[in-house]
Amino acid sequence: MARPHKERRVEQLPPVTHYKPAGVPLRDLEEVTLTIEEMEAIRLADIEQLDQGTAATSMDVSRPTFHRIVNSAHQKIAAALWGGHALRVDGGTFRIAHRRTMLRHFVCHTCGHKWTLPHGNGQRCYDLLCPACQASTVSHNEE
Repeated sequence: MARPHKERRVEQLPPVTHYKPAGVPLRDLEEVTLTIEEMEAIRLADIEQLDQGTAATSMDVSRPTFHRIVNSAHQKIAAALWGGHALRVDGGTFRIAHRRTMLRHFVCHTCGHKWTLPHGNGQRCYDLLCPACQASTVSHNEE
């Protein structure tokens, strides 16, 4: 019996969870699922352009494990693009790492209440309610 996967460290949840070919309804497409940690590996390797050792340290995994994760992600993305499939980003074994210095500032346009939340906590601005008045008129407050 294989041992369970160790949780991989992810800095934030991806901002988009579905990608699909234009002009075809999602219900008509076959889906390929990328895990959250595969998406994080793509972000670190291809967007941030970190070397595999640094990226592996960022995710709290070994270099060979990072290599397997990023290769799996590349293979899934290539198969989805070539086959005209939809990509869904969902699931995996991960934990969101909170950075103490990375705070997001919010303001309620109904009551004027201001508050902060750590970056990468899984809450999106448009899903938030004001903690003071429970209004949904919340936006980022650039301070």
